[in-house]
Amino acid sequence: MEMTLKHLVIRELIKEADEAGASIGDRGGLVNNQSAMAENLFNGLLGAFTRRSSLTHGSFNLEEQDSYPFISAFEAYIGGESQAEDFLQLSDNGMAELARTLAEPTATAASGGYVIFSQYGDERYDYLLVALVRDKTALALDNDLKPTEIMQVNLDQLHQAARINLTNFRKGQDSYLSFIGSQKKDDITQYFSNAFGCTDVTPSRKSTGELIRAARDFCNEHQLYEQKDQVVEDVVSYLERQKVDKQTASLPELDQVFDAYLPAEKLEQEGVGSFSKFANGEPYEVSQEFQPHTSTINRFAKMKAKADNWQLDFSKRSLGEMDSNKEIEFDEDSQTLTLRRLPSNVVNQIKEALAQQDPE
Repeated sequence: MEMTLKHLVIRELIKEADEAGASIGDRGGLVNNQSAMAENLFNGLLGAFTRRSSLTHGSFNLEEQDSYPFISAFEAYIGGESQAEDFLQLSDNGMAELARTLAEPTATAASGGYVIFSQYGDERYDYLLVALVRDKTALALDNDLKPTEIMQVNLDQLHQAARINLTNFRKGQDSYLSFIGSQKKDDITQYFSNAFGCTDVTPSRKSTGELIRAARDFCNEHQLYEQKDQVVEDVVSYLERQKVDKQTASLPELDQVFDAYLPAEKLEQEGVGSFSKFANGEPYEVSQEFQPHTSTINRFAKMKAKADNWQLDFSKRSLGEMDSNKEIEFDEDSQTLTLRRLPSNVVNQIKEALAQQDPE
């Protein structure tokens, strides 16, 4: 669906790598969003962001809101009329926070660039996107047709970006913020997300549940109907292993599972690793890395039931209908469960229990 650009601001953040301190350039400000060049720049920026398959999803750090002035400025902006001048004021606040965090010792190795603030949307969603880009040299011809170098804004590579789903924020949903994150907690690039108060604390419950939903939808979209149950079982098994090993779940690792099920022609068409991009995008917004949620995993993996004289606790993957050759088979007509391939120690326990029963 085509996006409509509403506001656009471009500013310059000045800092050389390995030098202390950062400043805000005097140039820039509001850009006429009706101009063709503004539209081209925005489309290139949005395309670069949506191509990223390593977004981290989360929300503002509202528990420590006082430490992040941008959050209060943002709330004031969306609570007002949201006019162009208001957007410029919000951008000024964002630039001030970027300069502050970029001047911190942990960001000494980072460098500045052009910061683009844009608000845009379609019939369903309204967004605010903030991105840091830099320029690159390109070849051109001068008036005498001699080769010369010119500087171009490099929209093919986003160094940092954060996007707020304004619609989801207004609805009070858990996850409304997406940003280019890093798995290294001490990485210098965290200054960008820190400036805006981004936090990747999307509840593990939500990430786990949305991952499994994305797995089912991915199978449906690629006509993997017969394999869907097995795919979901593989995903749940992976989450269980990661939880037992006290490891995080990773979308790139799960790509291997899905690539193995896709037919060769689909894999060639979609490309290797297509599932992580699918799950990382809307509406699922599963982060590249997250902690598996135990009770959510169990809801998909475990079957628990209890009566007055017995209780059941088994893996759902072992359950099937009659003649399914599963370890536990259910006969709906007789309302019975049949346990198959009992381990020898279980057989011995049963025999011992029967032998201990008093004769009637």
